[in-house]
This record gives sequence, C-alpha cells and structure tokens, in this order.
Amino acid sequence: MKANRKFIEDEEAVSAVIGVILMVAITVAIAATVYVYVSGMMGSPSTESENASVVVRAENGRIKITLTTGGNNMPSTGYNFASSVTIRCNGTALDEAGTFDALNTAFEVGESVYIGNGAGVTVIIDDLASDAPQLPANDYYITVTILETVIFDDSVTIV
Repeated sequence: MKANRKFIEDEEAVSAVIGVILMVAITVAIAATVYVYVSGMMGSPSTESENASVVVRAENGRIKITLTTGGNNMPSTGYNFASSVTIRCNGTALDEAGTFDALNTAFEVGESVYIGNGAGVTVIIDDLASDAPQLPANDYYITVTILETVIFDDSVTIV
C-alpha cells in the first residue's frame, strides 16, 4: 500500500479541462504547420529555366558563338536579340542593334555570331566573321543569357 500513497497526496494538478484545451491547441498548431508545408510544396510551379545550349570557341582571332539547341520556350522565329538574348564580354553587355546582316536580330539553331574588335568600340558582335575584326590575344570572359537563364559563363582564350 505504501506505493500507492505517492499518488494520493494533496498536491494539485492541471484540471482535465485545461489538459484537453492544451492538447487541442497543440493538435491545431501541428495541423497548421503540416498544411503550410504541404501547400508550399504543391504551390504553382516556378518558371522553368530555358534549356538552350551554345558552343563558344575561339576561331580566327574572333569568338564564335553557335546556338546548337533551342530551348522549350524558343519562338518559331528564333530568339530575339533585343529582348531574349544577352551576350556579355568581360562583364559588358554587347550591343548588337543594327550590326546584323542575315540574322535580322533573330538567333536560330545552327546560326553563329562573332565577337570581334570594332571601330571606336572595344568589342562588337556581328553575324558575319568578316564584319568582326580580330581581337587581340587575351582571355575573354563570355556570358550568354537566353530568356534570363545563363547558358554559358566561362572564359575563352584568343591566341
């Protein structure tokens, strides 16, 4: 009988009503946490990155960029340089407006653009190798971005 006397002492505990309220509150908090977690996973899909690919290489004193694969979001007319494609050389965005002959500012699979020296400008981009004079021997850091997705980001060496 001595063992049972521990539980019969005159100490007060939390009432049954308060205990039930605490359990309900904890259950609601856990349910809300699970709901927020699951709804975040099942939310609207984020925008998909463009999966185009380019080949960037040094060729005859110029840097040649060839679009080898179009991405899922490529328009049937090709990527528009004015709104979809950004090419940077050593951190500076290259202005291609008015320099293309055959591309008409569209970049389609299989087409190439060339980075070279320009008159009065350090670096230009053109669709014809003959319109892009050779660059001096150096390392050039090239970044190609298509539809806000970086497709190429590395250095190219002109020897």
